[in-house]
Amino acid sequence: MADITLNSAVRSNLRTLQGTTDLLNRTEERLSTGKKVNSAFDNPGSFFTSQALDRRSSDLTGLLDNVSNSVKTLEAADNGIKAINDVVEGLKATARQALQSPKGTAFVQEGGAFTSPTATGTITLAQGSATAKTVNLAIGDTAYDVAKKINDSGSGVSATVDDDGELKLQSDVAFTVGGTGATGVGLTAATVSTVTIVDQSAYDKRQGFLEDFNSALKQIDSLAKDSSFNGVNLLQGDDLEITFNEDGTSKLDVKGTQFGAAGLGLSELAASVQGTGTAVTSAGAFDTKEGINDVLDTLDTAFSTLESQSSKFGSQLQIVQTRETFTKDMIGTLDDGSLALVGADTNEEAANLATLQTRQSLIVSSLSISTQQESNVLQLLR
Repeated sequence: MADITLNSAVRSNLRTLQGTTDLLNRTEERLSTGKKVNSAFDNPGSFFTSQALDRRSSDLTGLLDNVSNSVKTLEAADNGIKAINDVVEGLKATARQALQSPKGTAFVQEGGAFTSPTATGTITLAQGSATAKTVNLAIGDTAYDVAKKINDSGSGVSATVDDDGELKLQSDVAFTVGGTGATGVGLTAATVSTVTIVDQSAYDKRQGFLEDFNSALKQIDSLAKDSSFNGVNLLQGDDLEITFNEDGTSKLDVKGTQFGAAGLGLSELAASVQGTGTAVTSAGAFDTKEGINDVLDTLDTAFSTLESQSSKFGSQLQIVQTRETFTKDMIGTLDDGSLALVGADTNEEAANLATLQTRQSLIVSSLSISTQQESNVLQLLR
């Protein structure tokens, strides 16, 4: 089949129309994608640089989810510490109430028959490991005289005279009796280490405080157990690794801790065991001032541990939040940089489209005029 021969005017208009159509297609593609560079053919340098920026932005976006979860994990641990701190504060208040309540027990020595000294002598008294205090006896001292001297000695051991006129020694802690004149006034030279109930009502009240203490103590383990987020519990010994960049060279390792009651050095307090009569065969933690003060010291240590760990988690949380903000800003910078390389100006492209459509209409009209010569020949042939 022979080639179709077009006159120069038609051919020129056709070439212009084809070029305009190509421009229209390119402009429509840019408007639909929002990009002026849609493939390596458009601009290889901009296209591949943009691809690299987009990949890094995508990688950082994936890491950002992990960083956000890490923030919540640290916040959950901090919430747990605050709640545990409140429980420990409550335990301390309970121990203080017990300390301020009347004594229910004491270390007691019931003296035997009192005999007025017929010669000078001494009584030595020492609480625990404290230095012994000496009480000097005088000939003819009555039981009340001796009781007053003991009370004035500063030993911490108090003395009273019962209805039978016999001395009775009492102390908040274990104490030792000695001296040359002790047995003469009805006392026994020995160490008193057995607790005696001296007020049943007060004793029962302190036991009630102890039960309240042990009941509240169980909440520490519950709070520590419930302080997890997304399967990670920093208060139950889980560790947390937080990666900040796409190649893993920047990260933060958060070490978990055991913050149950045992991890804070706290344990259930032992209650006293009451024997026959007023005897206590095994003293409880709240039976004596010394025992309660030991509990308060342990709680103070727990407070220090909580405060130290809370400060550490707080510092790590601040680092993670700073890196989270930085990563978000970096993702924005990468996206902006990529768009600057390949993004299309939609206003400009819309203007181009309108111009090209107008130009296309004009070319079509011109092409129609250019083909009128062949139309005239056709009319002659008819």
